[in-house]
Amino acid sequence: MNSNKKRNELMVTFKGVKYGAFAGFIATWSISSVIAVTELLLGLSMGTFYSIIGISLGAYSTMTAASIAFGLHLLIGTMIGAVFGIIGIRWKKLRMLNPYKSALVGMGAGIVVWLVLFLPITLFLVQPAINSITTILAMESQRALVSEDINQSITNITLAAIGFHLIWGAIFGFIISSLLRIRLFGIKQHYKDIVNIDPNIRLVTICDSEGNMMYSRHRQGVENLLTPEESRKSLEMTGWKVRSDLSDKIGKGRYVIAEYEWIKRITMPFGDDYLLYLTTEIRADHLDIINRIRRLEAGLKYSSK
Repeated sequence: MNSNKKRNELMVTFKGVKYGAFAGFIATWSISSVIAVTELLLGLSMGTFYSIIGISLGAYSTMTAASIAFGLHLLIGTMIGAVFGIIGIRWKKLRMLNPYKSALVGMGAGIVVWLVLFLPITLFLVQPAINSITTILAMESQRALVSEDINQSITNITLAAIGFHLIWGAIFGFIISSLLRIRLFGIKQHYKDIVNIDPNIRLVTICDSEGNMMYSRHRQGVENLLTPEESRKSLEMTGWKVRSDLSDKIGKGRYVIAEYEWIKRITMPFGDDYLLYLTTEIRADHLDIINRIRRLEAGLKYSSK
């Protein structure tokens, strides 16, 4: 694997980490509010959940325990979000653009987190520390508490946590979907900018750095000569992926032009993230189009001749 391909994969991974971490942080912060409301509904003092977790970790005051546990909750939620963000952006089958599907996927992820992380922590960390938890909470609240009551509260919180994790997952999935749709909106704007460069441009397809189609559309009023499947095969025929694999030895590809009897086909990179696949009318000045795209890529204004 050459350095260019590694760089592209790292960029995709970084986007997954960035989107996932942001979504995980917001979802975790939101669920903290839900936990606080649930504690009040259960007749518990606000912060009881975090105090219990913190005391289980060795803290000796409810304030310190709650602060430590809350901070860890945000940190772990953000890290889990980053992991699921990588999976969501790299695993093509998930396609988390649809907010409803993304929310369902997130809820599934939430259940996995409850089973793999929350439940073991409750069973193997919190339950063994029940006596310490009871003693410290009783001292801080200055009222008598019994282990059975605390144990019942932990059981209630554990069961309620299923709902918490479902809500966390739904929020996480929705935010990831929103971020991806914002990115897609930017890609659609690229399409509008490119198709307006020259009236002879028939088709603009924007792919990621690996050649996977992200957005493809013909100019309005133009007849499609190829089916979507044939367009994908045509893109594969450009051999751009092979050229990228050889870039360390022969340099980065600038563009590939193929001229057919009825159309021209241009393949070229666009920025660091995208690959463009264009078809034009046979009379199009392909070098002018390429130069205008380069100026657009550089953020310069272009004007028609």
